[in-house]
Amino acid sequence: MGHDHITDVSRSRLFLVLIMTFLFMIVEFIYGLISNSLALLADAGHMLNDVFSLALSLIAIQIGMLAKSPRMTYGYRRVEVLSGLINGLSLLGIGGYIIFEAFDRFFTGSAEIDGFLMLVVAIIGLLVNFIGLYLLNSHKDSGVNLEGTYHHIMADVLGSVAALVAGIGIMLFKTNLFDIIASVLVSLLVFKSGVDVTRKSLEILLEASPLDAEHLVKELKELSGVINVCDYHSWRLTKGLDLFTAHIIVEKGIDFHSIVNKATMLASDHGYTHTTFQPEFEDCTDSGDHLVC
Repeated sequence: MGHDHITDVSRSRLFLVLIMTFLFMIVEFIYGLISNSLALLADAGHMLNDVFSLALSLIAIQIGMLAKSPRMTYGYRRVEVLSGLINGLSLLGIGGYIIFEAFDRFFTGSAEIDGFLMLVVAIIGLLVNFIGLYLLNSHKDSGVNLEGTYHHIMADVLGSVAALVAGIGIMLFKTNLFDIIASVLVSLLVFKSGVDVTRKSLEILLEASPLDAEHLVKELKELSGVINVCDYHSWRLTKGLDLFTAHIIVEKGIDFHSIVNKATMLASDHGYTHTTFQPEFEDCTDSGDHLVC
């Protein structure tokens, strides 16, 4: 399946999820105020961030589809990683804010919460979020940006479940403590998702090796005619585009093309999608910073 096909489908589904999320966010915010439920208000705040994240995802996909240029030789596909980083950081911020509000209510108290209204809104939210997950499930692994958006909606599902359980607890036991507990649980889940997405985005932006480069280098050194492999680099441009480059010092008289073909096949077996190998003569030495021939 080609990249363009994936982005076209993802874009249309993201837009549909954006509309649904925006409409329910308004509903949840209004009824969160009416019912005085922190869990509903917190989830509405999270959904407001979802709207921002979904819109950002759509913009990132559109920019990422721009053609390559002499200056932007890889195109603009890494824009989606920046969007994913913003999504992750926003999740961290929302998680922290919900915890703060929950503890504030615990120590200062709050007005009575309408458990039944909270329950009804939570059920509707659960249905909306399940639809969103269904629409994005098959495309969540196509980029860190979409993965972050998927985590946002997953957190909303858990938020709706927590609000549903809290609503039942408030109706049965007449205490707001269930609302506070639900809010804290949601915030912890949101925070965890934020840590995961932020970490993955930063690893890509810092060009950390996404795969086991050392194992690949070891196998390259074992190829017949190869003396050494040095000055190698491994990084990820964006999800699905892992790169590897290396200088391969070979014996004199060895067929360069044969070595490069075997090296390329090995790299592909390790998951690399784009490789560049530079064969060098056996009288080259590695000075630590560069090759001396």
